Amino acid sequence: MMKNLRYTRFAVLLLLLAAGSCGKDKTTTGEGITGASWTAAETAVADGEQKTYHFMSAANWTAQSDEPAWCEVTTPSGDKGQSTLKITVDKNETASTRSANISIKISGFGTAGEFTITQAASGSGGSGADRELNKRVDDFLAKYYLWNGEYSQMTRDLSLDYVSTNDNFMSRTLMSMTTNDLDKKKNSSGGYSLYSYLLRTPTGRSIAQTTRGVNHGLTKEKENSLGIVNMFAVEFSNKPGYYGLGILAVYPESPVAKAGFMRGTIFVQVNGKDITAANLNSVYAQLVAPGGGQTLTVTENAKGAEPVSLTAEEIYPNPVLYSEIIDGKIGYLVYSSFDAAYDDDLLGAIAKFKDAGITDMILDLRINGGGHVITANMLSTCIAGSKCENAVYQYYRYNDDRMKKPSQTTQETGHPYDTQQKRFREDFRYGNYYGVDLRNYALNLGRLYVIVTKNTASSSEAVINSLRGLDGFTVTLVGEKTNGKNVGMEVSKFTLGSYQYELTPITFQGYNAKMVTVDPKGLSVDKQISEWDYAFKDFSDRSEPLVAWALSQITGTSYAAYVGTNTRAATNIRPATVSLPDLSTRPKGMIAFLPESGE
Repeated sequence: MMKNLRYTRFAVLLLLLAAGSCGKDKTTTGEGITGASWTAAETAVADGEQKTYHFMSAANWTAQSDEPAWCEVTTPSGDKGQSTLKITVDKNETASTRSANISIKISGFGTAGEFTITQAASGSGGSGADRELNKRVDDFLAKYYLWNGEYSQMTRDLSLDYVSTNDNFMSRTLMSMTTNDLDKKKNSSGGYSLYSYLLRTPTGRSIAQTTRGVNHGLTKEKENSLGIVNMFAVEFSNKPGYYGLGILAVYPESPVAKAGFMRGTIFVQVNGKDITAANLNSVYAQLVAPGGGQTLTVTENAKGAEPVSLTAEEIYPNPVLYSEIIDGKIGYLVYSSFDAAYDDDLLGAIAKFKDAGITDMILDLRINGGGHVITANMLSTCIAGSKCENAVYQYYRYNDDRMKKPSQTTQETGHPYDTQQKRFREDFRYGNYYGVDLRNYALNLGRLYVIVTKNTASSSEAVINSLRGLDGFTVTLVGEKTNGKNVGMEVSKFTLGSYQYELTPITFQGYNAKMVTVDPKGLSVDKQISEWDYAFKDFSDRSEPLVAWALSQITGTSYAAYVGTNTRAATNIRPATVSLPDLSTRPKGMIAFLPESGE
């Protein structure tokens, strides 16, 4: 009996040792998580909210909250690969701030990924952790916001947390106002959105490169990217509930460009999974804003297409996407953002046009949401040349307090006060532009064809409007009605703690030399043509419908836009009615630097 008991104990010991040995062999050090979109300390508002995070998992995973009663993980498990973690945070009806710890365990890895969600107490807008930031933002808005009259009368809650670019003290406060109708505009979904924004990025993440000739102090910064500038969504009429994501433009020499993908390419699978309503936004985020070094497998909507692996790289997002001299006399330029860091690249394209002696120009701003005013002025000046010498580029109206103090406002902005127009004025930069003489880049054109869509906004519209302010200069628009943004921002950049901030509230309204402002409903086109033709054709395609029309007007020769000539086209797809989120970090709007902060 005793002998049998000893054998039994020995056998159990062997089993335990074996189990321990096997567990050790199968466990890998680390978390098995890459590209996580959460930080160590996340926040949630007192009223409760849905939180969504993305990460790459090396194996199957499980997730849990230590406070499931009010902070519930609604996606408790998932498969290997690109993953989405969703968390529901209930309304905090207690009088205290509370926290929940979230842990994500990857199968076969010894360390769990962890982060904390802290929720503000009821009766308070936030935890107060960002009070110093909010005080700085509040001071700036009280002085510079275009509708500071109403703003100064409001009760502002400086305890609000910075959750995201669209959810922070500034966005919540400005969304509650009523007089700022040129900033708070109704969107296609029926809700409201702001042009003003507060962007937060971790310090020390960008890789900068100085510019060559123009010397305004702005530098190029690399971004983790596959090279997709932006995308559009389509739905399949023969496969309800399934979508495709198409490329609107790519950065040259980027991973997607090197793989042979171009404007008009439509992806139907990412990492072997179909695109559905449930994952549309998350897949879009993976493609447009991937994490550093993230690798994705994509399959396009083409017969017999094989999956292709793409890995994000650090690239310079040069907004000069495409330039060409057509028929020896027509300059064609595709420009995606008025980013002053790339002024030398833009001037390089213009210099080629000038050397070729072009007589006409097609400026493609269909995906350009604006950017720096100084670059918009530079481009307008180069196009018009000597016609704009000593002419007004834009007049500006600021808030009532600043308009009553002309000398002080001139000192703040660098723009003199025009007593006749009762506005501050900025002239075309014909001559010296931060060390570069723009007379050497003058194209001296008398007319311009501009390709526009609803995505054409702000500084893009200012170029059109300012050139229309010149006597004897004609601007012809083809495409779709523009966005209709006639207001701009003065930017303030600063660092607090481990974050850099870009504060860009609406602070002025612009007018051309004839005191005409851009219609808030958008600029109407001279020729309405939809760019949708069962595919978005590449910019170099002469049958691209908007380019074809402009060329026909210039040359008098028909450039036929043939339906479905793109080999990637498919008749079972149609534009989707869904709206994709704006994930771009490129300059947008009509951004003017205050003299002490950049210009």
